[in-house]
Amino acid sequence: MINYFIRVNNIDYPSYGVNGKLHDDDWDNRHTKTFRLEMTYEQAKQLFVDGTKWAIVSVTTPEEYDEPFEPYEEVFDNSDFNFAGDITDHRDGTVSITMGQMTDLEQAYELLYGGEE
Repeated sequence: MINYFIRVNNIDYPSYGVNGKLHDDDWDNRHTKTFRLEMTYEQAKQLFVDGTKWAIVSVTTPEEYDEPFEPYEEVFDNSDFNFAGDITDHRDGTVSITMGQMTDLEQAYELLYGGEE
């Protein structure tokens, strides 16, 4: 079985899935990732801010294998998705969080004018 988590500050939060959009029409056509976590809106608002470093963690457990199997995890760094987007409260104890990458125009401005020091 594969379980997914969102890792922030070395804490893993169980995820109900991650969806990505290469061109999010609702947010300046930027590349976005949206994931659903069990937490309150206020917790998500404090945790997922601009600049948050986060990763997707997939943990494979032996339940899907007939032979002896040692669980292992794969970590996918998503720190380049560092713009905080919408948080949707599903009113069932879960929220969906959208994080986005810089657009090409934002990257060009950063190159032209320099980033934050």
